[in-house]
Amino acid sequence: MKYFLILFLLIATLQSYGHKHRDRGLPRTEVGLMTNVLGCLSNKDSLDYFYLFPPFDTLWSYVLHNPDHSPQAQKELDNLKEHPQGLLEFDPYYNHTIITNFEHVLQKGEDSGIHWNSIVLQRYELMKEEPTRNLIGYDHVAPERFKGYVFVRDLLGRSTFCITLTEIQKIHGYFFGGQVLNILEASTIDQYMMKETEEKKYFDWLSKNKDTTLDDSTKKALADSVIKKDILNATVPDDDSLKSRREVVERKYYEGKFDDEIPVKLFVRYQKDLRSGKVSSYDGLYKFGDQQNYVKLNITRSSDGKWIMEDDPPVGTMELELINKMYTGSWMNNESQSGYDVEMKQVDIPEKRVMELDDIIEKGLVGSTNQKSTEQERQKKTDEEEKGKDEGY
Repeated sequence: MKYFLILFLLIATLQSYGHKHRDRGLPRTEVGLMTNVLGCLSNKDSLDYFYLFPPFDTLWSYVLHNPDHSPQAQKELDNLKEHPQGLLEFDPYYNHTIITNFEHVLQKGEDSGIHWNSIVLQRYELMKEEPTRNLIGYDHVAPERFKGYVFVRDLLGRSTFCITLTEIQKIHGYFFGGQVLNILEASTIDQYMMKETEEKKYFDWLSKNKDTTLDDSTKKALADSVIKKDILNATVPDDDSLKSRREVVERKYYEGKFDDEIPVKLFVRYQKDLRSGKVSSYDGLYKFGDQQNYVKLNITRSSDGKWIMEDDPPVGTMELELINKMYTGSWMNNESQSGYDVEMKQVDIPEKRVMELDDIIEKGLVGSTNQKSTEQERQKKTDEEEKGKDEGY
């Protein structure tokens, strides 16, 4: 047949490629493969990821020299011989979407705030993958194929993310593949599915309402805002009895300036209602200029996604938008209506510092926005000492 001649020529050109395909200590367990995939993500190593997949010439040899010679098996393998292009889909040398998706997940994860170099495997849930029509007979090559969900914990960002994978294959006792498809911040499959649905709705809307004035980063931030809307947009309960049923699930720290001149620091905590399992409230701290103490913030999020942060006691209010880990907006004095332009970017801080900021909130070790600055306090102390000397103390 014609296709045999074509395949013979193709395999001849592939032999050198197949010999160059590295032996990376192939895993014999699915957890070994999961560890390898996450290692590639953690190190942003697309080359090692490439070599997690079986090359076409190896798969083709398993089709031609399969040990199952039963009539039924040979009939099913003939289907693969007639549709060899199906095998090309597993080899990143030909299926470029494998590496493209890998790079997309890396970038999307970073846009969502993940620290790839601090991820650890929490758990994974796999399910059997059924063969498509053009892959009938492939179960004689790869008797076990899976797809599923992998949950990783970002130790630095204290967040849990879910990564979806497909084409995890067991071939001759070794595990290959692990095509990553998507990543979303989620700690359960149900939460992931909900966010994925919202994400799809957003991109469907975006495709029908294209705005060429938006750059890619802004579109991603808007998508993230839409996905999180139902989770983050909730009313803050006033009943103190509910406080004991909340859990701080995320902490973020920002630094920036007011009017491009006055330094400002911000600490925001996300709190989950233990009954509903959803983020339902926020609190935080900030200080600017030469203030000695942090000021407590009462934080809410409006229906249009804006963050409203009010001083406690209520001296001023910040109205901010969060895009690409950057807060922008304004701080206004509640009485004079004078204010500052605000720009703050998320930065990483040591866990010890996070614990100190938590302690400030929990113990109420806060000041007021109209507190005296460090320099004012120093001058006051100097003046008091000078006055004491003059009076003979």
